[in-house]
Amino acid sequence: MVTPEIRSVIERQYEQAYQAVLSGRRPASALRHADFLAISGGGADGAFAAGYLTGWTERGDRPQFEVVTGVSTGALAAPFAFLGPRYDGQLQEVFTLYGDSDIYNSLGLAGVIGRGLYDSAPLRRLISRYLIDEMIEAIATEYQRGRRLLIQTTNIDAQRPVVWDLSAVAASQWPERRERMIDILLASAAIPAVFPPVRIDVQVDGARREELHVDGGTVAQIFFAPPDIGLSRFERRRFGGTRSRTLYLIRNGRLLPQYATTEETVIGIARRAIETLVKYQTVSDLVRLQLQTTAARARLFYAAIPDRFTLSAKSEFDRDYMQQLFAVGQEEGRRGSWRTKPPLTPIQAGSTD
Repeated sequence: MVTPEIRSVIERQYEQAYQAVLSGRRPASALRHADFLAISGGGADGAFAAGYLTGWTERGDRPQFEVVTGVSTGALAAPFAFLGPRYDGQLQEVFTLYGDSDIYNSLGLAGVIGRGLYDSAPLRRLISRYLIDEMIEAIATEYQRGRRLLIQTTNIDAQRPVVWDLSAVAASQWPERRERMIDILLASAAIPAVFPPVRIDVQVDGARREELHVDGGTVAQIFFAPPDIGLSRFERRRFGGTRSRTLYLIRNGRLLPQYATTEETVIGIARRAIETLVKYQTVSDLVRLQLQTTAARARLFYAAIPDRFTLSAKSEFDRDYMQQLFAVGQEEGRRGSWRTKPPLTPIQAGSTD
C-alpha cells in the first residue's frame, strides 16, 4: 500500500534528484534513466554478490544506482554497493577475509534453549569496524543527491516487513545514528533461531517503544518497492516525463534444487527445510519482481550462483568457500552474466533465457 507518508518520501527524493541535476551534482541523464540494485540474502553466499559487483566494476559498465536495497547478507553488502567502486576493496575484505569466529560465537546447549544458537557480538564488531563516520557521511551526501539505501528487516512481533531508509538515518545528524545503523544491519542478518533478534527503539504515533527485529529474508529474499507504487506519476510531476528504468537483482544462492543427505536431527531437518523454503521463496520473489517491472515498462536483469560452482561450505561461514565463491562471482561480473526470465519453479531454473 502506498501511504501518504511513502508518497511524501518519494516526492522528496525526486525533488532532491532534480536539484542535484540543476546544480551539477548529478548528470542530466538522471532525469531520463534510473538504475536500481537489489541484493538478496544467502549467508556465506553473500560472497557471490561481492565478487559480482567487483567484476562488474572491472568490466567498465557498472552504473551508479539510484536505489540499492539489501536483505540479510545482502544488507551487509548494500552500503558498499551504494557508495560505488571506490568501496570495492572493503566489500571484498568483508566477504573474503573473515570466517566463522569473526562472525559468531557458538553458545552450545545454552543456545538451543536461548534466543539463538550463536552469539552475534562478533558480527556487530565487524559491522562497526567498517561503518565508520567517514562512510556514514558519504552515505548522507548521496542521500542529499536523491539516492537511497534501503534495508529490510522483519518485525517478528508484528509479523511484518520493515524497510529502513539507511541513507536518511545517515543524513539525520542524530547523535545515535551510527548505533542505529549498526542495529538495523545486524537485525537484517539475524537469521531466526540461529542469531538472536535485535531490539530497536522506535517512535510510533509519538510514543517510544521497543520492537524485536530479525532477518529481512523471513518475509522476502529480495525486495524493491510496493507493487502499486506508480513511479511514473512522480516522474512526470517532477521531471516533466517518465524515465526508462532498469532493475538489477543479485541472488546470493543457487536456483536449482541440490541433492544433499539430510542429517536426521531436529536442527538438521529444520536447516534443510528452511533451505528448501528459501529456494522456492526466492523464485517466487523473482517472478513477482518481473511482473512489477513489466507492468512499469522497466527492464529486469538478474544473476545467481552458476550451476558450475559445486563446492559446499564446511561451516556456516567457511572462509575458503567464500573466497572461491567471490572469485566465481567476480568472473560472472566481468562477463556480464545476466538473465532476464526467472523460472517458474526451482526445477525449471536450469533452462536458459
